[in-house]
Amino acid sequence: MTTLICIALAVLVGLPPHSARLAAANATKDSAKTPRDGPTARGGLISKLKPTAPLDPLAVAGDIELFAACLAAGLSAHGAATAVARTADAQTQDLWETVAALLGVGVLTHSAWGHMKGHAGLEDLAQLVIMSGESGATIATGCHRICTSLRAEASAHATAQAERAGVFIALPLAVCFLPAFIVLGLAPVVISLGAQLL
Repeated sequence: MTTLICIALAVLVGLPPHSARLAAANATKDSAKTPRDGPTARGGLISKLKPTAPLDPLAVAGDIELFAACLAAGLSAHGAATAVARTADAQTQDLWETVAALLGVGVLTHSAWGHMKGHAGLEDLAQLVIMSGESGATIATGCHRICTSLRAEASAHATAQAERAGVFIALPLAVCFLPAFIVLGLAPVVISLGAQLL
């Protein structure tokens, strides 16, 4: 009886269907964020407390290589960081966007690139760019060195995982075949020798 009353009230009031209310709620969530909305938890203490997955060294190497190519083509550090932010992997895109935004508003180089600290490969790039800003050295050569070391590290890690997989594959075979060898190979010999001796 109460369900019929609730349905009748919903029809009379004219509430939109549940899916329409969800769509409206999602539309307000997806609307563009303005500066008046204030800071989000994404850059605050909450994101620092969350454990982050290790970055893929090959994706980081690709990002750094693109950054070096943009610089070699004549883009500024801000333009190169913006280009990399547009094509970066999901794990590093926020870092590149932060650096590009900070460089775009004129933040000092060491402050802008400081957000890359604590991330393998990107920290080396940040140090390289900061030193280049102070001394005027070229960045592209250092970027290629960082890419080479990241790719070598990824290759060594993949080789170690493959070797570990080989050990884990052989372990079940030993566990299965050793008892079978004892039961089918040694047991009949021991039984026949025992029968002959008795």
